[in-house]
Amino acid sequence: MSVPPKKHEYLRLFRSIQHNQIKYQIPLILRMFGILNKVNMRNENRYIICNFLDQYSDRIGLKEDIYKVSNQVSLNHLFLYAINKAKEKNLIEALFSEYINSINAISKKKSL
Repeated sequence: MSVPPKKHEYLRLFRSIQHNQIKYQIPLILRMFGILNKVNMRNENRYIICNFLDQYSDRIGLKEDIYKVSNQVSLNHLFLYAINKAKEKNLIEALFSEYINSINAISKKKSL
């Protein structure tokens, strides 16, 4: 599997989105979701979403084990479910933080 030529450019973009005082976080979440897909990190993207849903399953009302159920739906469907539940339950900052923390960890791992 070849590495996209702009991969390092994307990692720099992720590192620039570090603070939580951003007024509109949903467009940035969408952008991070899209860029992870673009650099062939769909599994990581799915893991980020599942981790968020699992962490807040009691507030969201999710009764199933999300890690088992997630492979039965498309990544886009899973993302839309997560973003809608985050908006509905005022968890956008938590989803944003999940993406930022995960991307920081990926960036550190990839830079080693």
